[in-house]
Amino acid sequence: MRGDTQANRLEMMMKKHQVFPHYILSLPPFEMKKSALKELKKGDILLLGLDHLSLVLSDTKGICAEVMIEHHNYADRLKIISLHNHTKEKPSKKHQVVTVSFGEIQSRKLEVGHVIGTMDLNFEDLNIVTEQKEIAQCSLINVDGEIAVQVNSVNQRL
Repeated sequence: MRGDTQANRLEMMMKKHQVFPHYILSLPPFEMKKSALKELKKGDILLLGLDHLSLVLSDTKGICAEVMIEHHNYADRLKIISLHNHTKEKPSKKHQVVTVSFGEIQSRKLEVGHVIGTMDLNFEDLNIVTEQKEIAQCSLINVDGEIAVQVNSVNQRL
């Protein structure tokens, strides 16, 4: 067996048998009109109304914790600053809850002050997710001092 094939199989096996719980690192969820989501196209800019970068950890039940980024010697770390009871928003019939996701992160415990080591966070490769479906790839941009999301490509229509 070649070395790269063996490494790929080991990686697949480790993904199946995760030791620690995993959480989705994302921007705080927001609501968007379903009609606007259907018309989403490459180059669109979504203004989030955030003046600073706030991130949350969530699982299938809802938001678990709020985290902030700490920069240490060429690496980013996430520090848990507050815990949340699993809160899941119920949108109206005309709106849908949208999440801008950085990806999954494993953490052995969730408590205030705990630091989660990560690789460098990539602000150019994010996903727009609704109801567990990735609908677009996007990147973070700065528009007049506020954080916004620019759509790079759209995966599927709702």
